[in-house]
Amino acid sequence: MNYKFEIGKSFAGIDFTFPVEKVIKILGKPDSRYNDDISMYLEYEKSGLLISYEKENKKWIDLGIQSNKLFYEGKNWNNYNKKDLIKIIKNIYKKKNYIFNFDFTKLEGIEEEQYNFHEIGVVLFFHNDKFKSVDVSKPTI
Repeated sequence: MNYKFEIGKSFAGIDFTFPVEKVIKILGKPDSRYNDDISMYLEYEKSGLLISYEKENKKWIDLGIQSNKLFYEGKNWNNYNKKDLIKIIKNIYKKKNYIFNFDFTKLEGIEEEQYNFHEIGVVLFFHNDKFKSVDVSKPTI
């Protein structure tokens, strides 16, 4: 698995527009699968991926991917701390001519911090300033 991220396009060879069946064809049968009336989750333990969809008008849409690894422009984000990753993201915003903006949430009980960068479809999770995981999806703009 390559864990390569392309903003607004794909992650690990999975295009953000792929339907559920195509993701399963690429990754194989998930280790576990859960769905209800509004959400579906496909978990791939070996590759550390959690694929999610939301249901709208009886269709699964809004593909999101959670991973504990990510490569962007040849950089392995696992090698960086919070300060460095936020600096990398600021540079991404600058290159795209976006105003740097994010939502911050302190996740009590598990002592994690969450930084949501809507414009580029990235949510970073940190524990003690160290990268823990990332959620990627199609940007909201």
